[in-house]
Amino acid sequence: MSPDVLIRQATLDDIPELLRHRRGMYEDMGHNDAEALSAMVSTCKPYLAAALANGTLHGWLACAGERVVGGGIVLISPWPSHPYDGQCRRATILNMYTDPPFRRQGIARRLMQTMIDWCRQQGFVRVDLHASDKGRPLYESLGFEPTNEMRLDLQERSAARK
Repeated sequence: MSPDVLIRQATLDDIPELLRHRRGMYEDMGHNDAEALSAMVSTCKPYLAAALANGTLHGWLACAGERVVGGGIVLISPWPSHPYDGQCRRATILNMYTDPPFRRQGIARRLMQTMIDWCRQQGFVRVDLHASDKGRPLYESLGFEPTNEMRLDLQERSAARK
């Protein structure tokens, strides 16, 4: 990776970039309904602002000079404790995205390592994420393993966004 790419924490001023990454991530996964993507951006904006302000969300951005070229976030959620984890919270990595011209340069790996290190420093026992097919090799190389999670859609996807 180019040495002039720096990783820094996101601030409230970075919400437009976090939203751009979220939209780009979904577009990369084949979600091309412009109306649904715009609705997602609209509903996410106030959530991101509140979560960054109250500390339940922490973001990191990769910057090449003044240009933001990638980023990711850690969401901290209340969660019942487990026999292997006495904390009533969990960390989830979301929104991993690198601009296409900057991919395959180690930026996503550095972002992930930064977030993993932060989670360790905060005392988390583990961190979860949902992997896209393209992201899975990176996550596996960092030690992530598939889990036994399952999902049941309770509404049609188009109905859920209304």
